[in-house]
Amino acid sequence: MNMTSLETILTPQQIVDYYQNGYVMVPGLVDSETVEFALKAIDDFIVENPDKVHYEEEAMVGRTHESLTIEERILAVRGIHQQAFRDDRFLRLVRNEQVVRALISLLGSDIKVIQDMALIKPPRIGSEKPAHQDAAYFEVGPDDQVVGTWWALDRATPENGCMYVWPGTHRLPVVEHTLTPGTPHRVISPALLDESRKIGVPMEPGDVLFFSSHLFHFTPPNRSEYRRRSLQVHYASAQCQVLPGKKARTYTLVHGESQPGGL
Repeated sequence: MNMTSLETILTPQQIVDYYQNGYVMVPGLVDSETVEFALKAIDDFIVENPDKVHYEEEAMVGRTHESLTIEERILAVRGIHQQAFRDDRFLRLVRNEQVVRALISLLGSDIKVIQDMALIKPPRIGSEKPAHQDAAYFEVGPDDQVVGTWWALDRATPENGCMYVWPGTHRLPVVEHTLTPGTPHRVISPALLDESRKIGVPMEPGDVLFFSSHLFHFTPPNRSEYRRRSLQVHYASAQCQVLPGKKARTYTLVHGESQPGGL
């Protein structure tokens, strides 16, 4: 990818929707070849690296990953975290030209990846990700220069755990989150969640959701017979900085140039 020649592809209305609602879903942004590549990369990584993936807790009761068959292991995995700077397959994905072109309107031309995850809900036992704001997890700022992307690799439905959002909540500051004991989940108090404003965002493979790091969102459990695989990649302006008292990660340039004093 030519790091200096890309132009944005979001329409003016999509840009307005993003800033007005805190999110915009772009249908069919990622082509079928990329979707198939991502699905294969996920399953191959699980087979190759059984000790570097996160398993669904219910699938592992009384078991270890060494005791699982390859098929059982693939169906037990919940997520793969932070591989874009380690694994060329995930680096290729986060550099996807169409996604980067869409981000230019929101972040400018100098863009880095600050977080990448393959998020998977195994059939029947895929657990809920409780309501939260992603900025509550991050170590970089300013927050308005961080954009989340959620790529559907399977059909995402209310039955198998599609994204739900609260439009307009991106205008709020980062609210108090409670850490759920024994989990990595930081959860917004139910008292702050107006259920009447919650909207589901069903998606087809190749659709990509762009959302503010302050947007309230969650995904319900997967009670269907089908896996729900997705990529979630957070991008930031290269001018962002690590917040005081926070520890830097590895940040991957995907377009433009690194900036003095930035990530």
